[in-house]
Amino acid sequence: MMQITSPSNPSFRRALRLHESRGRKQQGRIIIFGENEIRRALTVGVHADQMFVAMNRKSDSCNQLIESLKDSDVSVIELPDDMYSKLCFGNRDDELVLVAKRPDTDLIRFKCNVDSLCVVLEGIEKPGNVGAVFRSAVAAGVDSVFLADPITDVYHPNSIRSSLGSVFAANNFVGTSVEIRDLLINNGIQVIAARVDAPISYTEVNLSKPSAIVVGNEHSGLSSAWTGPEVTGVTIPMEPCIDSLNVAMSATLLAYEARRQRSR
Repeated sequence: MMQITSPSNPSFRRALRLHESRGRKQQGRIIIFGENEIRRALTVGVHADQMFVAMNRKSDSCNQLIESLKDSDVSVIELPDDMYSKLCFGNRDDELVLVAKRPDTDLIRFKCNVDSLCVVLEGIEKPGNVGAVFRSAVAAGVDSVFLADPITDVYHPNSIRSSLGSVFAANNFVGTSVEIRDLLINNGIQVIAARVDAPISYTEVNLSKPSAIVVGNEHSGLSSAWTGPEVTGVTIPMEPCIDSLNVAMSATLLAYEARRQRSR
C-alpha cells in the first residue's frame, strides 16, 4: 500500500476530476463511493484501477475488502484526512473510494432473450432518479436498462449512490431514442410507453412476453419517437388532482406489474 500526502499528486488530481462528467468522459473512468457500492461493482467484474482509503479507517469490513485486493493489479493508496475529505463526493463519510474503467454501454452489446424485460429512460435529468430506477428495476427482475438521449450520466456518483450500486447489476446501454426504439422492435420486443394520455391502463397489457417499458422526463414526457403503431401507450390511473408521477415511481409500478404477470 502506498501513501499520497501532496494535493498536487497527479493520481489524486485525476481522481478529483472524476467528480465531473467531463473528467469521466476524458479519462474513460468512473469513481465509486461506499463499501456496498464497491462490493457490487467488483462482484460483477467492473475493471478496478485504484482504491483510495482513509489513513484513519476503522472498519474491519473495509480492511477485509482492501485485503481481498492484494493479489490484484488494483493500486491501494492511503490519503490523509484532509485530502480524503476532498475526494469524497457530497460530504460522504465513506472509508473507501474506488476508481474503475467505465463499463461499456454500446448498444451493439445488447442480446435479446425469451424473457427479456427492459426499461428505457428518455431524457432523464436527475442522477438520483436514474439511480432510483435502477434500484427498483433490478429488484423487479429487469435485465437491461437503456438511457435514451440522456441528460445525465448513468455513472454519475449520485446515480451510483441512489442505486446502492445496482447500476452495475443490470446491462446498461446508451443511445438515441430512435436507435433504441429500432433495436427493440427489430429484436421482437414489444414497446410499452407510459403516457398520461394513453387510452389503456398499464395493467391491461400483456407484459409476460419480451417487453420494454419506456418512461420519460416527468416535465415534458416522452418524445415523438415513442409513438406509432409499433408502440403501445399505457397510462397509470391517478386522481385528477395529480397529473404525473415521479419517473422512478412510474418505472417501478410497470416493472413490478411485469413481475406479477410473469409469476402467475
